[in-house]
Amino acid sequence: MQRISWKEKVTNKKVLESVGLQRPELLLTIQRRKMKYYGHLRRHDSIQKRILEGKIDGRRGRGRRRQTWLGNIQETSQTKMCEVCETALDRRRWRTVTAHLGDGMAPS
Repeated sequence: MQRISWKEKVTNKKVLESVGLQRPELLLTIQRRKMKYYGHLRRHDSIQKRILEGKIDGRRGRGRRRQTWLGNIQETSQTKMCEVCETALDRRRWRTVTAHLGDGMAPS
């Protein structure tokens, strides 16, 4: 952004101020795009969908579990994953969910 080299010591706050964005707006934009992309993946049969829904055999590693992309989608939507999957299949309902993201309004 703004052709600032990674070698320059400029804080994220200063970069966002120079662009004219605030951090909450940027994070909300990222969440909306992620949700829209998830809806796209759910509605189309592609290799990305297979990878997203796939399970890996074997034992889990030590330590705290890593955050997953699907877990982030569930957290953002604040509903159960089965409801998220069902809603994403209906484009019209999914658009209302993503449009009201961050508004505090519950989609109907």
